[in-house]
Amino acid sequence: MSVDEKNKIVTAEMNHNTARAQEIVRKTVTPLFYRVRKVDLGLRDQIFLSPYRIKMNDIERKIYLAIESRIRSFDDEQYLRNIELITKLRRGRITRLRQCASYAKMLQSAIEGYEEDLVDRDSEVMTWITTYDTLEKPAKLEFLSTLVQSFAVKKEKIVIWANFIGTIELISITLAESGYQNEKLYGKTPTEYTALKEEETRESIVRRFLDPESRLDTLIANPAACAESISLHKACQHAIYYDLSYNCAQYLQSLDRIHRVGASETKEAYYHFLQYDNTIDVDIKDSLERKANRMYQIIDEDCTIYSLDMFEDDIEDEKAYERLFTEKQ
Repeated sequence: MSVDEKNKIVTAEMNHNTARAQEIVRKTVTPLFYRVRKVDLGLRDQIFLSPYRIKMNDIERKIYLAIESRIRSFDDEQYLRNIELITKLRRGRITRLRQCASYAKMLQSAIEGYEEDLVDRDSEVMTWITTYDTLEKPAKLEFLSTLVQSFAVKKEKIVIWANFIGTIELISITLAESGYQNEKLYGKTPTEYTALKEEETRESIVRRFLDPESRLDTLIANPAACAESISLHKACQHAIYYDLSYNCAQYLQSLDRIHRVGASETKEAYYHFLQYDNTIDVDIKDSLERKANRMYQIIDEDCTIYSLDMFEDDIEDEKAYERLFTEKQ
């Protein structure tokens, strides 16, 4: 598919013109390929449970509101002549809000290409951020621990999806302290081609997870690194989304890790979502559902072959910023 054709599809998608996008894809690839659609495979249903609505703990709520308030106070008009800078600022701010709703201490971490002080260095809010681990645990983490316990009692294996490395590390440490054996799958986890001899590889971790005799019942994975590289469906029917990003392609690929040919013909896949009330979590989930529905209209009805990435226009953070901070002002 040419760059021009891909751009036309992206433009049609942005304008919610699904019929036009279908037409372009159909004319381009239909003569060349044939694809068996997922709906033709005879798999059991994917069960999307209503999100668990969780109230933030006191400190993380104060931090979130402080960051949100600071973002609302910004005036981007001074940057109107530099659209590239506005784009970087808006994406960075959205990432900071997502970090607040995942693990507040990550606000200390750097974001490539984004430098902006959302918190005064000598403020009480900054003190809360730097000492967060001594003040409280995220309410999501407390809820997750209880949820993991409920699966452990039933001896059911689970995969937990989280988008930030700091969050993955925190979840892993917390579950291990509670006696739940777990492993992490993310960018730092080596493959069999890159591992040193003493390192456990991504492939060996997955094999151990799939072994019904192993005590490894919990995987914590990053969609950016593992959304299309592992198959867990033969041992696992439950996925927990601790947090989400606006990347719909990665999200849809992650859903399929536990819903595939070879087991899902007889077993449903269940999806659990942790969501903080009145935060960016709600907007992300709504956005993913809208875009997923539009994608499926194209890929499951008329298109013979596709790549999910061809529909990912890479400006979802900007769209979110417009929804959350521009349209309501």
